[in-house]
Amino acid sequence: MKKIFLLAAMTAVTLTASAQYDAGTWSLNIRWGFTGAMMTNSPDLNLASALGAHSVIALPDGSVKSSAVGGHTFGLELEKQLTDRFSISGGVDWINAGAGWEDHKWNANNIDYKLEDASIKTYYVAVPLTANFYVWRGLALHAGVQAAFLTAARAEGTLTYDNDGDYTYSYSRGCKSDFNKFDFSVPVGISYEWRSHLFIDARYNIGITNVNKEKTVEGKDMQNAILQLTLGYKINLSD
Repeated sequence: MKKIFLLAAMTAVTLTASAQYDAGTWSLNIRWGFTGAMMTNSPDLNLASALGAHSVIALPDGSVKSSAVGGHTFGLELEKQLTDRFSISGGVDWINAGAGWEDHKWNANNIDYKLEDASIKTYYVAVPLTANFYVWRGLALHAGVQAAFLTAARAEGTLTYDNDGDYTYSYSRGCKSDFNKFDFSVPVGISYEWRSHLFIDARYNIGITNVNKEKTVEGKDMQNAILQLTLGYKINLSD
């Protein structure tokens, strides 16, 4: 019984807490931050395929395991407060996504090799539309839909080996033609705004459509999985 009363009290407090903005308020949200991204079902990196053009390199058997890759994001968002607790927003974001592979070391013919920072980096212009529910003053939950358009894609990495002196080979090639130009995802997240109008926003974009034109060697499709962590400033346009 005590738990029921406690839950009722917490609910009452939440529903009666004051909101940051009144109904009808328009605001412009400017944000910048970081991304952590990967592609679901991303295949292991085949070294012979990635570096085979350099026949001097003694390649090991097997592949390098996939991992996440870091990047940046920034954007603008226009928000309309429909009630003191509910708003809708739409904006334009620039998002760095993609997939990475773990650093890998091996020795062949008494030569030490090291592959670092192997990744595919994709760049999108995204249009998110979200519904926002303010559960406690500046604390809000977000959910919506997002359309994104591919602007560029590059495969990158750095190989270092010691053969009477260190030798470093950095490769970077465009691979936009390997990926679909359109991506659709579902963003969900949480944010908190201080009285100074600074806010922090964390959202996770769940990819729905396939990013790859060709299926992986296992016959699978890949979807984007992108975590965005941003710091922003909200400008009240109704003041």
